[in-house]
Amino acid sequence: MYIKVNSKPLAVMEGESLMATLLRHNQFVTNICNGRGTCGKCKVRILSTPPEPSELEYQKLSAGEIADGIRLACQIQPYAGMELVCGGHGSVDRKEGLLFIPEQVSGQHSGLHRIQVELDRPSLEDERGDWDRLLQKLQATCSLPQLTIGLPQLQTLASLLRQENFSATVILWEHQVLAVQPGHGTVPVYGVAIDIGTTNIAVALYELETGRMVRLAAAENGQTRFGADVISRIEFANRSQNNRDLLRKAVTETINGLLTKLCTAAGIDNRAIFKAVLVGNTTMHHLFLGLDVSYLALSPFVSVCNASMELGAAEVGLDLHPQARVLMFPNVGGFVGGDTVGAVFGAEELLATGRHLLIDIGTNCELYLQDGSRMWACSTAAGPAFEGAGITYGMRAQPGAIERVLIDEQGVTIAVIGGGAATGICGSGLIEAVQQMRRAGIINQQGAIVDPEDSEARAGLVYGLKDRIRNGRHGREFVLSYSSNGDDVVLTQRDISQLQLAKGAVCAGIRTLLDISGLKLDDLDSVVLAGTFAAHLNLASTVDIGLIPYMSMHKLKTAGNAAHAGAVKALLDQRAFASLRQRAENITHVELGGSSTFSMYFMESMYIDPCHI
Repeated sequence: MYIKVNSKPLAVMEGESLMATLLRHNQFVTNICNGRGTCGKCKVRILSTPPEPSELEYQKLSAGEIADGIRLACQIQPYAGMELVCGGHGSVDRKEGLLFIPEQVSGQHSGLHRIQVELDRPSLEDERGDWDRLLQKLQATCSLPQLTIGLPQLQTLASLLRQENFSATVILWEHQVLAVQPGHGTVPVYGVAIDIGTTNIAVALYELETGRMVRLAAAENGQTRFGADVISRIEFANRSQNNRDLLRKAVTETINGLLTKLCTAAGIDNRAIFKAVLVGNTTMHHLFLGLDVSYLALSPFVSVCNASMELGAAEVGLDLHPQARVLMFPNVGGFVGGDTVGAVFGAEELLATGRHLLIDIGTNCELYLQDGSRMWACSTAAGPAFEGAGITYGMRAQPGAIERVLIDEQGVTIAVIGGGAATGICGSGLIEAVQQMRRAGIINQQGAIVDPEDSEARAGLVYGLKDRIRNGRHGREFVLSYSSNGDDVVLTQRDISQLQLAKGAVCAGIRTLLDISGLKLDDLDSVVLAGTFAAHLNLASTVDIGLIPYMSMHKLKTAGNAAHAGAVKALLDQRAFASLRQRAENITHVELGGSSTFSMYFMESMYIDPCHI
């Protein structure tokens, strides 16, 4: 039997593991533990159909790595037709907000059309007005009886038609003329899909006629300087109209900065972009549009508008063609916004049939549940701990952040983004650190860091761990990484409490939604984790600490940034977007605020242990 490794065929001996095959053929693979599976370093990417992950792989790999076909060579038996890459090819780049966005989508029906026309020249015998002349030609060409044109286009129409002797290219949006360009230009028509996250904003630039992705870019949402979460921004906005204007300006400037970056890199003019689709939670939706958020944070949590919207680029301040159409996904209700609808759309292949729970993990965690005929959605305020905010050494997922933690008989091993010295810890590292600390006996079920002087606690700690527990300014803390300058990266008792609050809210939301639906966890065909943050989580850690109720690991799926992927689909397929709007109206919104059931489950979900329901 042969397999392909880095495009080269390699012979496999009967009964040998993939690790043995690679070593025998002198293929580079990291093998620190000599194939025992304890180091988790022998990563390869399977290009053919990847095998189901083993329990050990769920513990050693992130959700994004598993979804990307990464496996451990020591855990795999080669099979006929296997193709893989190893060595420097086996790692997954960490790019915030840019995971799992389709690079090419076929079957475009964006709603935009580019039509080239040759008009009869005016004469004494033909005194029709310029618009009348163009309208008749368009009606004859594309059989659209009800075409309209706006005043800005009429104001420049005469000179544009005469620049190329009445040869023109018309950009149509359904029944509306967006632009008239002189001559028969070949400049493609572009569109952008924009994901307005509470923390980060991502923009994808597509060529609409081919469905080809041109560029991607992401940046921190400029609103973060006014508050890390939606509640703090609502409070800031409610103080004055000026504050509301500041928040709107911050998000618009962030988007426009990304648009300029994308267009400059692609060598195109911003005015060649004629369509934009935006997704975001209800608060981001309102703050982008400058809507009143006064009643969004007060029971019964009423928004100004839940319906999908179509606006002009000029009226929302986006640096696109002034007449470009800007589409907003519909909100479901309360804090369940268009990003949830977008995530359902983006992950539709995983949710096609059956009973599924989709969890979009972030500062504001949204939950969507379907049983085949009914749909429910709710949101729960997880807070900013998953983004590193509110954690003593918390930081975003950027160079210097601890993203993986292993505590065993050898001590503490960490993985740092960028490979340098640790300067802090990001959300995925925080979850894994707490899981490993619980397993090692450093914290108990209640999340309390144990007293290293207690004889019973000390007996359960392997050599060296006791010395990492010390008293800090805010009580006990555990050293994850020592620093030569004394600025050690630690987890404090307060940090652990912040994670307990965040994970307790998510788990309680899941349990409450299941109760309302009448479904049990075992009834579900899958639990789909969406969002960029979720793609970097270690799935075993999320279950071990009770973030997600205990279940078969094989039912856990990852959809990446499904909300952004949904925006891309809507950008390229207007008909599908119209169908989605109807589906969104049938989602039952569940408000958890004031729910005694949620409060009960929240208290039960604070323990750092698997949650069995």
